[in-house]
Amino acid sequence: MIIKPASLLLFVFLYACNNIDFILSDYDNPNPIKDKVRIVVKDNERSLLLRELTSFLGNNEKHEYILEANLYEEKKNRSVKQNQVAEKIDYKLTISYRLYYVTGGCRILEDNVETGFSYTPKSFGYNFSSNRSLEKLYSDSIKRNIKKFASLIPVSNRCLR
Repeated sequence: MIIKPASLLLFVFLYACNNIDFILSDYDNPNPIKDKVRIVVKDNERSLLLRELTSFLGNNEKHEYILEANLYEEKKNRSVKQNQVAEKIDYKLTISYRLYYVTGGCRILEDNVETGFSYTPKSFGYNFSSNRSLEKLYSDSIKRNIKKFASLIPVSNRCLR
């Protein structure tokens, strides 16, 4: 009598799990230029941008593409106390991208991508955790920006006019 419900439960379990894929597929490549690009960051002070671009796209001496990137930062005090100390600061990061196809000798993508975040600084003395929090928010915003840019990269190498 217990065999019928157990076999029914096994059948339902196997039927529910028939579409599960346990292998990571490579056909959905989000980076068509990964390890085929030479990265040029115009502002050398922004080593964080270069580091994040290199980790996401690679930076190859033997390249098919050249990527120029420039970072612009805009800070805006959103909430200010009476003693002029900022309680909340909004950051807007705009990265200007230009992607060139070396073999065709032309530009295939030019775009500005914006991301932003809000930060609440600690106003009294040096606060290590607050500074680390700002660095983490800044890094995460750059990573989101790079992912947005990667989604804009065309699969074909058609040149812009």
